[in-house]
Amino acid sequence: MRVTTFLIDDEAPARRELRFLLEQTGDLEVVGEAATAAAGLRLLRQLKPQVLFLDIQMPGMTGIELSQILQELPERPLIVFSTAYSQFAVDAFNLEAFDYLLKPVTEERLAKTLDKLRKQLETTKQDQERIRNDAPGDDRKWVAVRQGGRIMPLSPNSIVFIKASDASTVIQANGQLYQTNLTVCALEGQLAPFGFFRAHRNALVNLSCVQEIVPWFNGSCKLVMNDSGRTEIVVSRYHAKELKRHLITHR
Repeated sequence: MRVTTFLIDDEAPARRELRFLLEQTGDLEVVGEAATAAAGLRLLRQLKPQVLFLDIQMPGMTGIELSQILQELPERPLIVFSTAYSQFAVDAFNLEAFDYLLKPVTEERLAKTLDKLRKQLETTKQDQERIRNDAPGDDRKWVAVRQGGRIMPLSPNSIVFIKASDASTVIQANGQLYQTNLTVCALEGQLAPFGFFRAHRNALVNLSCVQEIVPWFNGSCKLVMNDSGRTEIVVSRYHAKELKRHLITHR
């Protein structure tokens, strides 16, 4: 499987060394690189690589700040931070970075990261294939979920919202919580024809189950769902703009 990668680091020697190590693997292609986060952001939107190797301490926008911006995008790469400063590890993982490499990066440590990346990308590919085989145009208009040791089909219309948790993806439907191995990203494509909307990177909502829209901070908003707990789901600023456009075109 071909894996596309992008490098952002203000130190040219570090970029050259990492590019060399990545290109030795045979299945990774470095599609671009940048010396600043701002320049990298423009190219990332164009090239849409699967993986981003990102330095943290850079002039201007830091890697942490860029990662926060990328979280607002509907499609974002898996982020591997590469830095000489171990004190940033907590910040990196709070942003759900895929991995954290300390400079100088060794071949052995990089190999472990690449193995994990391949497994994650393969899982995502399988999810997408499963969705194509179970698309809304098919006779099987349902989502397979787990509850205890049972696997059950759920009608999309019965689902109120979907949220990613640490271990799996949680689905609220019929007054109960279910689990599925499918990611939020994978479910988004399957459920879009049924009126589901991506509130932020970890949540999908059934727009027909929205009871109230509440303005929130910095252009974001909150959706109050019609489940018994009146669950509130924050819509990121980026997705709030999409929500407004969606409501206008579907009113």
